[in-house]
Amino acid sequence: MYEKLSIEGNVMGKYRKILRINDLKVGMICAKELMSEGKILIGKGMPITEWAINKLKDNYFYNEIEIYCEDNNDIDNNHDKKIETIEQIKRNFDELSGDVQDFFENLECLHSSSIEEVRKFAVRIQQELKYTNLIIKNIVLYGSGNDAIYKHSVNVATLSYVLGKWSGLSKTDLNLLTYSAVLHDFGKTKIDKNILDKPGSLTLKEFDVIKQHPITGYNYIKQIKFLNKSVSFGILMHHEKCDGSGYPLGLKGDKIHQFGKIIAIADMFDAVNSDRIHKKSKNPLEVLELIQKESLVKLDYEYCNIFLSHVINYYIGENVLLNNGLKCKIIQIDINNIGRPLLLNGTSFIDLKKQQNLYIKRLII
Repeated sequence: MYEKLSIEGNVMGKYRKILRINDLKVGMICAKELMSEGKILIGKGMPITEWAINKLKDNYFYNEIEIYCEDNNDIDNNHDKKIETIEQIKRNFDELSGDVQDFFENLECLHSSSIEEVRKFAVRIQQELKYTNLIIKNIVLYGSGNDAIYKHSVNVATLSYVLGKWSGLSKTDLNLLTYSAVLHDFGKTKIDKNILDKPGSLTLKEFDVIKQHPITGYNYIKQIKFLNKSVSFGILMHHEKCDGSGYPLGLKGDKIHQFGKIIAIADMFDAVNSDRIHKKSKNPLEVLELIQKESLVKLDYEYCNIFLSHVINYYIGENVLLNNGLKCKIIQIDINNIGRPLLLNGTSFIDLKKQQNLYIKRLII
């Protein structure tokens, strides 16, 4: 159930403002309750402490928070800076995608320096995550489009790293997971483009060709000297399903490497959220609903639960466009009914649980 809410245009003569974690100062007043690991990290209306700032910086739960400020002179400037940062992130990811393509094309050399190139990509992706909130928004807004290999690999590596971080993986495992996720679809580069880029439905024979890409990628990547075997296992198993219905090996449950389980969630999120030649993307909350549904049988339930319980925090406060043309702000998301959140339109609430004729078409800046 949603808690009772009240409209706040002005609290004790103060306005709301969104700040990045790195811009927070001790003593600022939090305008929205923040949760961490099921506990209140900072209460609404409470001053922000040095301990709380350090906690926020150490984790990827939040990248920005709302605070109260004395005037609203720089609120519009703050929004403009946010848009500018999103556009810069998009340019950075486009550049990374081009570099991934060059790297894949040269990977067949397979000598010891290859692992250094993989490490470079992992570092670059991790460096982008100082803006986690905007990174996730960038992926939700733009997906990977028709680039089902290179941009998709950057997005999947980013989401895999974040999910690994939320899941408590060690620094070493996070690095290896990022390597695996960047390379997870390398095998697709060996598929006939007439099949890979086919606009219509694939025949059973063509789909059998597609299903070989994890094996192809595994056989190439396992030859890279000094690369931990877990990296190639994640590549091999990223299309396996917990009920045994996946490919290429039909593995079940614990037989699937944890990297494969994590990459599978990131892979589905970006693929379903992207416009491809043969299909249109789903709306952002439909994507989360699909992951939740798949977690019951096919995807790892624990990793899906961690992913969903964290990622919905990045949707709250975002603007959306409804099917009737209204522009609203997401106020609350019920984890048990993700696709029907509580919205704010001006000074009026719209509860999509009660307005079944309305639905979210897309996020907007």
